[in-house]
Amino acid sequence: MKWKTSAYIELPSQWAEQNRFLPSGVSNYPGKINHAIAPHMVEIQDCFHPDSGIKLVTVMKSTQSLATTTIENVIGWAIKNKLHNILYIISSKNIAKMRSSAAIDVLIDYSGLADYVKPISTRMKRKTADNTFYKEFAGGRRLMMTSYNSIADAKSFSWDFIIFDEIEEAPYELKGQGDPEKIFEMRGTTARHLKMAKISTPTNTQGRIHTNFLNGDQRYFFCRCPHCGELQILKIMAAGRDYGLFAQSETIDRVEQIIPDSIHYVCQFCKDKIYEYQKQDMLTGGKWIPQARPVNPEYRSYHISNLMSPIMFFTWQNVMQQFCETDWGQKITKFKNFVIDILGEPWESRSEKKDWLELKSRAENYPLQAIPQGALVITAGIDVQKNRLELQAVAWGPGMSAWTIDYQQFFGDTYNRQDPCWRNCENYLKTKRYKFRNIDLPITMTAIDSGYNPKAEEQEASIRAEHVVYDFVAHNHTRMIAVRGNPDLKDMVIKEERVKRVSPLKTRYDVAVNELKDEIFVKIDLPEGDGALHFPVSLPDEFFKGFLSEVFAEVEPGKWGWRKTYDRNEPLDTWIYARAAAERLNLPTWTERVWNDYEQRILSAVTGRDKV
Repeated sequence: MKWKTSAYIELPSQWAEQNRFLPSGVSNYPGKINHAIAPHMVEIQDCFHPDSGIKLVTVMKSTQSLATTTIENVIGWAIKNKLHNILYIISSKNIAKMRSSAAIDVLIDYSGLADYVKPISTRMKRKTADNTFYKEFAGGRRLMMTSYNSIADAKSFSWDFIIFDEIEEAPYELKGQGDPEKIFEMRGTTARHLKMAKISTPTNTQGRIHTNFLNGDQRYFFCRCPHCGELQILKIMAAGRDYGLFAQSETIDRVEQIIPDSIHYVCQFCKDKIYEYQKQDMLTGGKWIPQARPVNPEYRSYHISNLMSPIMFFTWQNVMQQFCETDWGQKITKFKNFVIDILGEPWESRSEKKDWLELKSRAENYPLQAIPQGALVITAGIDVQKNRLELQAVAWGPGMSAWTIDYQQFFGDTYNRQDPCWRNCENYLKTKRYKFRNIDLPITMTAIDSGYNPKAEEQEASIRAEHVVYDFVAHNHTRMIAVRGNPDLKDMVIKEERVKRVSPLKTRYDVAVNELKDEIFVKIDLPEGDGALHFPVSLPDEFFKGFLSEVFAEVEPGKWGWRKTYDRNEPLDTWIYARAAAERLNLPTWTERVWNDYEQRILSAVTGRDKV
C-alpha cells in the first residue's frame, strides 16, 4: 500500500516505531514497537493517515491479534500530530475505566505524550483536563471513553475519529433510541476527515463485525511460501484440504496431546513442509490482498487469525493443541469457540437448511426401547408443560454418537406435585429397563427442565412451579439433575448454579441451549460414524417436526437468534436435556479405551451375577 503523504505528517507506523514504548507489566515483550515482528499490522494503522482516502477500517480478528496495540498506536500518533477528536467506545464503563488506566494512560506516559495533555487554563496550570473518561490535548483535541450504552456522554461534541472496540458486544438496540452503532456514527457526520475503526472478535455470520467485514474489501493476508514463493492464506488442514497446518497426536494416560515435532505447514502449491521457525519469513514476504469490491471505496476490511500471529505471541502448537481438544472439530461447542477465538471467523449456523421430511427419510429400522449396536449409556431429558411431562431417552456411544430409543408422555397437572403425572414419571424412570444384548440397562442420568412456568403472569406461580421440579429432583437426586436453558452460556455446556430461594434442592445446572442447538444442526449432516445422530423410523411425524422446530434467523430487526417454526418443540428440548445429562456424566471426555472398559465392566458384572 502506497499513497502520497503530507510532508509534515508521518505515517502512524513510523511514529509508533520511533516513539511507542511498552513497559514491563503491560506487555510480555516490553520495549519499543518493532514492526518486523508483525509486519502485517503496518498497513492497518497507516490507513488512518489523512492522505489515505480511507474512512472506515474494519478488523475481524482472533484473540491475541495485536489489533488493540495497533489502534493504540494510531491514538498516540493522532495526539502527537493534533489531528483528531477521538471517541473510544467499548462494551461497558468498567472496561473503559480499565482500558483508560492500563492502556491510554500508559501510552501517554511512556511514549512522549505527557506534555500534550492540556491544562484547563493558563491560570490553572496544575489542574489538567485529564480524567478517566475524558482528556484534552494540545491543539484543542480531546479523547472520550464511553460504552455502547452511554450514548448521552458523546452527544455534547462531534468526533472525527470514532473507535468501535469489540463492536460485537454492542446491543442491537437501545430502548427508545435505536441502533447504537448508527447513533455513534452520526456523531461524526459533520467531520470533514472522518475516520472510523471497527474492531472485534466475531460471533456469528449475522453479527456486526462480520457484516462490516463484508461491506469492506475483505482483505486477507497472503503469506509467502519460503520454498516456492507462492502467496497463500494460512489455514488448518481440514475439510478435505491437502494443505495447511498439520500435526499428529498421541494419547497418554487417556489424554490426547499434540506431538510438537510433528507440527508443520504444508504449502498449498508445492506441498513442501514449512516449520514454525520459518513463519516470520512468511509474514515478512506476505501482503494484504482484497477479495471483494467494497460497498464504498472508502471502506477497508481485514481478517486476522492466530495462524499468522508472531511466534512469541501465539504458536502453531497452541493452535493445534486447541484444535485437538475439539476432537478435531467433532466437539461442536468447543469447535465453535475455536473457530471464533483462534481462527477469527464467525460461526455459521446451518439450521435453516434442514427439513423434517428429509430427516425422517433417513430414520433407521431399529426398534424403540432397545439399545442399538454401538450404544452403551442411556440418559433422558424431561420437558415440563402445563398438562404433561415429555421424556426422551437417548443412548450414547463412542464419539458421542446418539440414538433416540424412547419417547413418553405423562399427562396431568404439572403445577401440582401430588398429581399422578409426577408419580407415573418417577416410577417409569425407576423401573424402565432397555435391552442391551442379553442385559437390561436402566437410564443412568435424567435432566429435567426447571424453567417452565405454567402461570407466567404470576410471580408467585413462577416460584412454585420451580419448587415442584426441585422437589421432584430432590427425591431422585442420585440419578437426576434440574436444568434451565441459558442462551447466554457459551464457554461450557452446563454450569452448576446455586438455587437462591428456599428449596429442597441446593443446586441446578444452566444449559448452553444455543450451543447445543448448533451442535445438533451440525451433527445432523454427519454420515455414519462418531458423532452421528440416529432416529428410529417408528417415531411419529410430530417428533421429526418438533426436533427441527427452530431455525437460526432474524427474530427482530437487526437481532438474530433461534426462532420457532413449529409450535411443538419438545422433541428438540428433551434431546438437549438428555445431552446435558450426558455432559454431567462427562461422556464427551470418554476416549475409545474408556468406552471399551465400560462395556467390559457391564458384561463382566452380569456374567458374575449369572455364575453366582
